[in-house]
Amino acid sequence: MTTSNVEVVFYDGFSSKPQHAQIHAVDEQTVLVRYGEQLELERRYPYEDMTLIGALGKIHPVIELKDDARLEFQDVLPEWFQLNTKKAYHSIWKLEKSPSLILFSAIFVAALIFATVKWGVPTAAYYVAKNLPADTLKSIGDEAEEYVVSVTGETTLSDARQKQILAKYNRIIAEDKPAKVIFRAGKSIGANALAIPNNTIILTDELVELAKNDDEIIGVLAHEQGHLVERHSLQQTLSSLGFSVILIAITGDASDLVTTVPVALIGAKYSRDFESEADRYALNTMHQHKIPTVHFANFLQRLEDDSKDESSKNEKDADESSVFDFLQSHPATKARIDAVKEFDTQKQN
Repeated sequence: MTTSNVEVVFYDGFSSKPQHAQIHAVDEQTVLVRYGEQLELERRYPYEDMTLIGALGKIHPVIELKDDARLEFQDVLPEWFQLNTKKAYHSIWKLEKSPSLILFSAIFVAALIFATVKWGVPTAAYYVAKNLPADTLKSIGDEAEEYVVSVTGETTLSDARQKQILAKYNRIIAEDKPAKVIFRAGKSIGANALAIPNNTIILTDELVELAKNDDEIIGVLAHEQGHLVERHSLQQTLSSLGFSVILIAITGDASDLVTTVPVALIGAKYSRDFESEADRYALNTMHQHKIPTVHFANFLQRLEDDSKDESSKNEKDADESSVFDFLQSHPATKARIDAVKEFDTQKQN
């Protein structure tokens, strides 16, 4: 076996002082280390007593030895060096210096991040939201409900009017999953309705007053019921929390949700897909009970017009109004109204 002396830095295990040394192979199993001022000292080390801890990226190879000594190489390990793990580290080292591999790695990481954000997090959020126990949902929802109650006022609707709406809700929408419907004076949030994960729907006086008839209110309540059934608000919130939801999905430990989700829940706006799904739920409910779905479309348009009017009035109070932007979760867009018309067309054919 042809070998040559290789210059290394040697730590003898007794002193932290680096020493100049040379190594060469004694045979296929053993390496001789010469060190000292005149290289007068010698030690023999079998490969089985060596551990390679460097040789990646810009880190030069470092060999830890059984007697707490250490060898530091200034370049790649020599060809004659027979350490078993050398080939694997050398292969990785070479790959790290390959421009094509670096480009591929960058593309792969970017694609992985995109896929995780696009599909991974929403899928994990769906899984967690659908499998959370009822007591966790109640704890999360109760905190969110308390906050909404704190920024709204006592309802001015008469008991008779509240009972009238509740009776229609229970008869047409609730079925075997009735929600707790709370009436509140909207104040700064205006005409609005919210679905909260503790199976609660909050309906503002302003929304009731904006409706031309009860069929429009039923459409809104059915829409909110759709959000509750599909746990949209929780899914949206978990998605906004990002990668933490993946850890929850893997470990099954949802204890942190009780403290982190209620705050994020308030700021979550529904995605277009969630709004469309809730709209579809409302339209199917209205169709089953022979309520013209045009009432839902009309009210969506009226809500949008009312929202624009309120925005123009509050331009001077932009900072204050921005606090309540989270409640503007039901924008009446042309696309949603067109979807109502398309639904009607499909049912007529």
